[in-house]
Amino acid sequence: MKRVSIVLLAALVAASVAGTVASPLPDSGVVSLQPSKTSSNCANPTPFVIPSLQEWRGSKGDWKLSKNTRIVIDPAFAKGIPADSKHTFMANPANLQQYAASFQADIKQVTGLDLQVVVSSKCGKDDIFLTLGADAKDPHLDNEGYLLDIGKQGIAIQAVTSRGAFWGTRTLLQMLILADENDYTLPQGNARDFPNYGERKFMQDIARKPIPISDLKEYAALTSFYKFNTYHIHLNDNPGMQNKATNKDWASLYSGFRLKSDNPAFSMYANNDTSYTKQDMREYQDFVKARGMDLIPEIDTPAHSLCFTKFHPEWSIQNTTARGDWLDLGNQEVWTFIEDLWTEFVGWFDSSEISIGADEYDATKGDLARKFVNHFHDYFATNFNRTIRMWGSDVKLPGTIEINKSIHTDHWDWTYSNPVDLVKRGHKVSNLNAPDVYMVPRSQSYWDYIDDKKIYDLWLPHIFDILDRTNSSRNLSPNEPLLTGGGFANWNDFLSESVTRVELYDRVSKTAGAFAEKLWAGEKSTASISYDKWSPLAKKLRENIPGVTLRHRPATKGQFVINYDFEDGTVKDKSGNEYDGKLNNGAKVVDAGEGHGKAVQLSPDSFISTPLESIAYPYAVGLWVKPSGNQAANAVILES
Repeated sequence: MKRVSIVLLAALVAASVAGTVASPLPDSGVVSLQPSKTSSNCANPTPFVIPSLQEWRGSKGDWKLSKNTRIVIDPAFAKGIPADSKHTFMANPANLQQYAASFQADIKQVTGLDLQVVVSSKCGKDDIFLTLGADAKDPHLDNEGYLLDIGKQGIAIQAVTSRGAFWGTRTLLQMLILADENDYTLPQGNARDFPNYGERKFMQDIARKPIPISDLKEYAALTSFYKFNTYHIHLNDNPGMQNKATNKDWASLYSGFRLKSDNPAFSMYANNDTSYTKQDMREYQDFVKARGMDLIPEIDTPAHSLCFTKFHPEWSIQNTTARGDWLDLGNQEVWTFIEDLWTEFVGWFDSSEISIGADEYDATKGDLARKFVNHFHDYFATNFNRTIRMWGSDVKLPGTIEINKSIHTDHWDWTYSNPVDLVKRGHKVSNLNAPDVYMVPRSQSYWDYIDDKKIYDLWLPHIFDILDRTNSSRNLSPNEPLLTGGGFANWNDFLSESVTRVELYDRVSKTAGAFAEKLWAGEKSTASISYDKWSPLAKKLRENIPGVTLRHRPATKGQFVINYDFEDGTVKDKSGNEYDGKLNNGAKVVDAGEGHGKAVQLSPDSFISTPLESIAYPYAVGLWVKPSGNQAANAVILES
């Protein structure tokens, strides 16, 4: 990226001041937590959390977090149990002890208290006890449900699986955030909470916008805060394309492939701007698992494959009516390459389910594409003992070959697939129907910001036509066993220049809570509280999610966050906040001349860096600039 050559006379960054438990608590008597709905006679009303609690029975009194509070892990379950692997795609899922470490870090960020984590059969009235052993025969608790008791003897969270217990910690964490003005005092009562759907997904296109691993971790922190359990990453793509006759320069367009192999046969495909090594993915998946999430990787072929065809144009379909990003399935070399590609990268990932994409391919080659999908279903099963999923595509790929019904389908568009028909044919289906759940920054065809009020009021996972919600030919039953769930998607069709990292996070964070409500608790929760009453509390939670810097508002002693005037020959912050800058790559303080005092002289490669990772909106930036010499088109003055 070219940078402008300027003399920077002064730089100023200003931010507006924003404006029955199966196991008792050890040594504490039996904690009674019978499944029940909210009692009309209870002293304590149902606490506000997102997603809403399925069942709550309030009692009288309260419990207070203190410096003496410990997170106590039942030694019988600290290292996990076999059932932890039952409802996840991930190998070696996180155990109770790992989840407790995440909970400890979150509480410290939210409250400032560094709680001790112990594995012990003894706990006291100040403690938070994490245990398993809840009734696995309860169809709601089995999988991800949990029991929560807040009482005189302390707090207990019990679940069937370790992940279920982690969701209980998310509930407690949110209650603490909303109790900050009450000295972190929580109402006594008990809950029985569980999700309506097994898959609660956030899908993100990380191919067309470079997103650092640190940001991906923050999206996992964000979505798991709301009890999402699936993060689907789209690892390769390119801008929307027309045929070769129209896009004559197709091979020179930007494309993204984000996996960086040491194998020279595949290293060429990785982007220089941002790509991830095998070690990056290992560390990232460990983080994601400790947040209760599955990571579903997608390498999208045979379409959206410019990252491969630009290096091998002979692998693209050899006629001008085809798109340059379509791999030629009539070429056996292509099949061999994709097998080799997955053989290289599938071992990087812990998930037993992989997405092969398979959408928006040449409609004149329907049976060939169907054969391709079925082949890779068998290839993954035979060679890797894994299952696959794909984007719904059968309507736009007409043919006589039946797509294997074992393939999990992400429905995204009625012109490409019919979810009602897919279920009738035996396919598991997840609801990602566009445009309802599609976020495409700066798009005129999809949501720039998803309308979260519309989602809150109207959308449900079994609703595939939000404008015709009662039509059984357009929607599924909410209890359809082949409906795995759904979620929302962030596509970055307009590449990295459309929005900054902070702007992108702002869009995703503002809609996640509404989807979480509908995926976990359904419409009974949204029927009990209007959006207008829900939204202010949702905003407070959203602005205090631990582990997130992308919405961070730096501490400031006054109106200005940073003030650099360079008059002492340095980049010292004069705002009083001590956010001193650093001159890089030859940037230097000079006399600006004409009575303007000191300035920083920048060349195309030099810059000033600040200690701030990010700053949330709203903010304003002011500076004086004196351009020098000939400036390149689209030169950069500021970037984040």
